[in-house]
Amino acid sequence: MKGVYVMTQANCEGKEVVADGVGLAAYTMDSHNCQRVVINSMVKNEGDVQVGGFGPYPIAYRSIIPKANECKNLLVPVCLSATHIAYGSIRMEPVFMVLSQSAAVAAIMSINTNKPVQEINVKQLQETLIKQPLADNSVVEILVDNDDASNVSITGNWTTERKGSYGPSMLTNDGKGGTVESMRFIPPVTNSGSYKVYAYFPKVQNATSKTAVTIFDGKAKKEKVIKESDVRVEGQTTGEWVPLGTYSLSKGRKSYVEISNKNADGVVVADAVLFIPYIRK
Repeated sequence: MKGVYVMTQANCEGKEVVADGVGLAAYTMDSHNCQRVVINSMVKNEGDVQVGGFGPYPIAYRSIIPKANECKNLLVPVCLSATHIAYGSIRMEPVFMVLSQSAAVAAIMSINTNKPVQEINVKQLQETLIKQPLADNSVVEILVDNDDASNVSITGNWTTERKGSYGPSMLTNDGKGGTVESMRFIPPVTNSGSYKVYAYFPKVQNATSKTAVTIFDGKAKKEKVIKESDVRVEGQTTGEWVPLGTYSLSKGRKSYVEISNKNADGVVVADAVLFIPYIRK
């Protein structure tokens, strides 16, 4: 479908960022080889394309709807409007699942307001997807990324790295400053309760063998040391979520997770922290 907006390589590489995003994609732009040919007695793959090195990017709502003069009641989350190379990145099943949910919510809005899909309130759609990502009225998990300026606090000298991170970037510290330098992740808790807490640790060169982590639940601090040898990366990823424990967090911004270079013997990474509501069964 050639819809209202066509996703292109510029979107994948972050050179053009849409404001009406209803899902994120993050895979390499690739196209598998078309055939194998023999050149100078050697078998070579022909037509293979692999272009990566960019972070997650938003997919436009306008790319999953047709032009208004062609159709007004159609949403296309899979065969969406994209160039061949951009579709090579978008074409992952989790992305299709996210876009399908976004399309379903948009369809409900279109029906309830009796408006064409091109005329629904996209900002309202985005707010609904953020507040109810599971569409079941459950308490939403909280992700605090180092790029989330309103929910992080930095002490000391940290370097921004844009490869191998969770999200657009991560911060690194070589541990040689002589003073304790830290990165604090502050979750905006809207519902008091128990949360399972995880920190994302990418694999980096010359990584410290141990990372000092402090968890403050609003009343008491808990110190933990994460060993580099315990971070086991599995699958097509550059890092892994490491559990920090379960904590009772109060509503507001009283709690935090702090990663520091205390006693570090190599590069320390501060990337992202995830707070998942914990319901005992």
